[in-house]
Amino acid sequence: MKKLLAVLLVLALVLTGTAFAGVKTKVGLITMDQMDVHWVRLKNAAEERVNELNAAGNEITMVWLAPETKDNQQQIEKIQNAVADGVNYIIIACNDGTSANRALQEALDAGIKIIYVDAPATLKASATYATDNFAGGKQIGEYLKALFDKDGVTEGTIGIVDAQAGVQSCQDRYDGFASVFKDTKFVLGERQYSDGDNSKAQELANTLINNGVVAIYGTNDGATNGSAAAVKDAINNGMKIYCVGWDKSDSNIAHVEGGELLAFAAQNPQIMGKLAIDAVVELESGKDLGGATVDTGVSTVTKDNVAEFK
Repeated sequence: MKKLLAVLLVLALVLTGTAFAGVKTKVGLITMDQMDVHWVRLKNAAEERVNELNAAGNEITMVWLAPETKDNQQQIEKIQNAVADGVNYIIIACNDGTSANRALQEALDAGIKIIYVDAPATLKASATYATDNFAGGKQIGEYLKALFDKDGVTEGTIGIVDAQAGVQSCQDRYDGFASVFKDTKFVLGERQYSDGDNSKAQELANTLINNGVVAIYGTNDGATNGSAAAVKDAINNGMKIYCVGWDKSDSNIAHVEGGELLAFAAQNPQIMGKLAIDAVVELESGKDLGGATVDTGVSTVTKDNVAEFK
């Protein structure tokens, strides 16, 4: 209930906003990659909020500087490009907790303020708007465990299709999920890295299924989408494989409706994007956000409630 109230409060803040005017600044938005629908939703929401604020009398310029794929060096280069481009703020979802710290520190030294969305680094920033990924992973793990209990499944190997090694958000999602099965007879298989690519994830999931896993857990949109596609083929061949994962997308919604994906954790990238832009204006107006971290919430999407997330 407390988490629900917190999410409703965040939603209320996004919907009502604040009557800012007269702010002139430049923002660089750096996500992990360009292809994941999660980042596109975040970027679109940030752009929408910028347009709303500019219509109210502000002059905010935002540039999206996303790498093509999740790559630490590419993300560092995007940070350096943002500094060279003269931005006043960097909004960033970090690939991992430390790889970008030096580049971010150089940005801070140049007078640029940092705001984290989705995935922070260990370096202190003005504010963070993100999902509690450990709690979300635990939530999905508990849902899968309840299904096992209901069906009388007491042991087996759970295959893990991950995005990329070193991505802190996916690490937290794995750790939260793994905590549910710590004292059970279930074994979590070695993490398989798909780079968030649907086709690669499907190939990895096919191998896991052929090796006899009872379930598959995907840690991001691409990993989940590809895994669900492989499970769909397995179900059509008379097998029973449980599949759960992460991130709202049209593909994952369709997989839930089809029954091959039993549940996914839906984040709120739109809230992250809008609140990050509001934070820019608050900071520009002289407010100290104190490095606060705001949990933007997560929901478990199943066949029972999937229509609400379309």
